[in-house]
Amino acid sequence: MGAGATLFTSCKMAPKQDPGDTVAASVFAPIDTAALHRKQRAEQARLRNAKDSINIFYIGAGSTDKKIQLISYPSQRDTLTYSKARHMKRSGSTDAGHIVRVKFYVSRGDSLVQGLEEVAK
Repeated sequence: MGAGATLFTSCKMAPKQDPGDTVAASVFAPIDTAALHRKQRAEQARLRNAKDSINIFYIGAGSTDKKIQLISYPSQRDTLTYSKARHMKRSGSTDAGHIVRVKFYVSRGDSLVQGLEEVAK
């Protein structure tokens, strides 16, 4: 019994560790705001200098039964809305957010979307 009682007692000479509401320096890592700003500027420069593909677009969420919303690929800076041709051909998924190649048809000066072909899945 005597040996069991000594296992659960603590040493009275050990220092008490009560750091309060301080944090150890090994846990604290400050945010490097300069690196964050450099990364944001590099991303903005990449988007500004991006060359958009010809006839390749993202399908926008604003597409309806009669109209189709096309967003420039890859920069996503420009949004265009075109009417659909009466007999539009589709290949692959042409839902909103998908990347498609667009075939245009000019009818009396108006550009109509005649076909959509999914480029990437």
